[in-house]
Amino acid sequence: MSGPAQPTLRAFFAQAGAGATQSSEKPIKSAETSDAGRRPPKRARTSAHTSSTPTYTPLETQILELKRAHPGMVLLIEVGYKFKFYGEDAHLASQALNIACFREKNLDAAMIPVPRMPVHVKRLLALGHKVGVCRQTETRALKAATENAHQPFARALTNVYTASTWIDDVAAPDASDEQVLVALVESDAPNAAHRHLGLVAVDMASSSATYDAFDDDALLASLETRLAHLAPKEIVLAANLGERTQRFVRHWAGPHRRVEEAIVCEAPMPGLAEHLHGEALAWAAELPLLVQRALLLLLTHLCDFQLASALTCPANFATFTERSSMLLSGPTLAHLEVLQNATDGTPSGSLLWLLDECATAMGRRLLRQWVRRPLLDAAQIAARAHAVDIMRERRQPVLHRAVALLTHLPDVARGLVRITHGLVDPSELVTILLAFHRVTHEFSELPPTGSALLDEALLDLGTARDTVAPFVDALDLVRARKNDLPHLYKDPARYPAIQDMQATLQADDEALHAHLLDLRRTLHRPALQYTQVSGIDHLIEVRRAEAAHIPADWLRISATQRVVRFHTPTIVQLQKQRERHRESLAAIALASFRDFVARVAEAYVPLRRVAQALGVLDVITSLARVASRPGYVRPTVHAPGEGPGAQQLHLTQFRHPMSEARLAHAYVPNDLALGRTGAIDHAPRGVLLTGSNMGGKSSTVRAIALIVILAQIGAFVPCRAAQLTCFDAIATRMGAHDDVLHGKSTFMVEAEDTARILRMATERTLVVLDEFGRGTSTFDGVALADAVLRSLLERGARMPMLLFITHYLPLTRWAHVHPEHLCNMHMAVRVADRGDESLDAADVVFLHRLVPGAASHSFGVHMAALAGLPPAVTARARSIAAHTQTTHTRAERRRISAQFLQAARSGHVQTAWDLVNQMSVL
Repeated sequence: MSGPAQPTLRAFFAQAGAGATQSSEKPIKSAETSDAGRRPPKRARTSAHTSSTPTYTPLETQILELKRAHPGMVLLIEVGYKFKFYGEDAHLASQALNIACFREKNLDAAMIPVPRMPVHVKRLLALGHKVGVCRQTETRALKAATENAHQPFARALTNVYTASTWIDDVAAPDASDEQVLVALVESDAPNAAHRHLGLVAVDMASSSATYDAFDDDALLASLETRLAHLAPKEIVLAANLGERTQRFVRHWAGPHRRVEEAIVCEAPMPGLAEHLHGEALAWAAELPLLVQRALLLLLTHLCDFQLASALTCPANFATFTERSSMLLSGPTLAHLEVLQNATDGTPSGSLLWLLDECATAMGRRLLRQWVRRPLLDAAQIAARAHAVDIMRERRQPVLHRAVALLTHLPDVARGLVRITHGLVDPSELVTILLAFHRVTHEFSELPPTGSALLDEALLDLGTARDTVAPFVDALDLVRARKNDLPHLYKDPARYPAIQDMQATLQADDEALHAHLLDLRRTLHRPALQYTQVSGIDHLIEVRRAEAAHIPADWLRISATQRVVRFHTPTIVQLQKQRERHRESLAAIALASFRDFVARVAEAYVPLRRVAQALGVLDVITSLARVASRPGYVRPTVHAPGEGPGAQQLHLTQFRHPMSEARLAHAYVPNDLALGRTGAIDHAPRGVLLTGSNMGGKSSTVRAIALIVILAQIGAFVPCRAAQLTCFDAIATRMGAHDDVLHGKSTFMVEAEDTARILRMATERTLVVLDEFGRGTSTFDGVALADAVLRSLLERGARMPMLLFITHYLPLTRWAHVHPEHLCNMHMAVRVADRGDESLDAADVVFLHRLVPGAASHSFGVHMAALAGLPPAVTARARSIAAHTQTTHTRAERRRISAQFLQAARSGHVQTAWDLVNQMSVL
């Protein structure tokens, strides 16, 4: 079969001349200088009263209509072999993409090559823009046969992208990231103290969806927690959302997360019936009203991107507040650096970074879910830990084969989503199908591994074996790798329309061959053959001496010194006809391929089950690699006891997992025993931790909280031994930062977090309070810290497991008043006191050892000397501190003595005993 028809010589030189004219112009390097270094355009000679309104070309008129029809997005418009930006979009693209902006007739323009379109679109999306792609919807040959042959190509908006809906680039380095889109609605209840919110979120990379309807307080703490967990790239708000809620969401989103508003229907079921059918619609009817409204809002929004099918499978949905997992609040995720570090907000140095040894994108996404949602059920935790232990030992060959199966595996979950939306090309489709085929046919027999979780995951790998095989067998793999749509299928009769059009093209070739036989007789050249030169085929070559006898209607194409090349009118007509048939074949082949992809998409449920099993195996393998590190041990996690005070937390030689991984020297391990130690013996349920700055207090309590999270994930922990009871939550108040945009001072943020903890903490909660009260005056801070500590102690056996860090040494007296609930501990520091007023950095040695008892000093002046304050300043501060401490101690002794005498005279024995304990501390 001959090659494609080419333009005539006249058209060829016309295009070459246009290209030469464009290339001779000086490129404009920026939008600001686009008018400075360019000669003014030539103007037609008209009368003096010429209108100032420019006369737009048909193409410019079409472009302006496209921009008016699609406001609020950056438009890329396909023009020939380029994508172009026009008007304000051209200036924006010039600055964001560092490309030239130039004047093109009446409009400013900037352009990029077609192959580079995905790269530039991603850069625009990362800046928070919404990008629309307008493509030519007509082909050259078919258009030439219509009445609009001399009009611009028809163009239409074919794709719309935002950061959350860009799923075209599968091979990107960040393809394993979640691309979460959230829709948020609010009830119209007039009560401002409690807000009723509905939320639906979908991860476009995997089609996993989450929904929730919840009540929130005036501080929107529950909404903050959900946004912190979901980490959406885009948020769609109902237009009637409360002003305070909307302001909070926009502040949380910042400049690089896109926030849009849309009108939501109060009665959502009729709207949902337009998108959902059958089982999906019946499932949606059972959802709370707020969730239905949020679901409709999200479905309507995704229709603009042609991605609404991501929300049509009920199996993809899960509730946010599952009873089987712990809910870590937004502040807790940040304070403990669970998903990202506190320095630059990247995953490096976080708990997720520590555990991520995954080989696949599916595993990384699942690991992120496991890390932020620790389990609550001791049996499930034990099952995971047992699977990790077996995978760590890996004594059976089937486990080695399972680990090897994960290497060089494409992101089949993301590929399955692209198949569902019809976005794949043949090369990508065959890559995904071959990956599924390899996975599903790996195991014919599965001996038991000893872990029910591993056995189930390995069994799930083979569930789609009979589903995948027919699709792979139907494709010609070599042709599919080349994206050869007309010859994609081994059985040509699978799509008869392709065969019919191929037969038509064969008839065109036969007509050209028959015409060649006629030309041989006409020219008396029995050996005459068609010639191809410079991509132009079906040329008739004659000697230059014979060219004068050629019919006048033959089209001269090119010539050399010896020969002249022509196209006959019949050849021109047959080439145009064949080009139309080729474009028709391409359209038919594309429609057939889309039908084939739709049939593959019907197998979404079993294929998704395989992808999920791969993710589970990958995460367990990753946790097994972490468990193999030196000093990691499998923790013992108990189910919650029946009575109060049954909670326990016993850690032997525990270490901070991320600090240990990054430190060049060995981490100093510590011991901790809280809660029940046996059938009768009980250790205190709380620790009052004192010590110097830089002594390691915050690092130590963070390590304890992180070990609890690791244990309830099902991972091994950095301890010599670990035993704990399941916690229902971890609540933290750590660090110091203000919230200027909400008008909140540092102490206001601290107080709000502490108030939230006091409301939600139960006897099964691990509470971490780090230096509460330091953001206000000394006396107010001491009073508030004292009151908060006492309010927790007064709960008795219902008191949460408490780690209370403070520099207020008077609070240590409560460990003597309530020894059954609280104990004093401090971080040991060795200070070489030379007895003079001068201090040196070498005088302070941090031992980082957690030891019983209260600290005698906070060593603040010593820390100031270590920081480099001048010796004169630290000497004066040391003198003032000593005098102030002596004065304060004397005053406290007098006050307590007076209260003791009064209590003794009144017969208040318990009060008198408490005052004696306070005096002993002083």
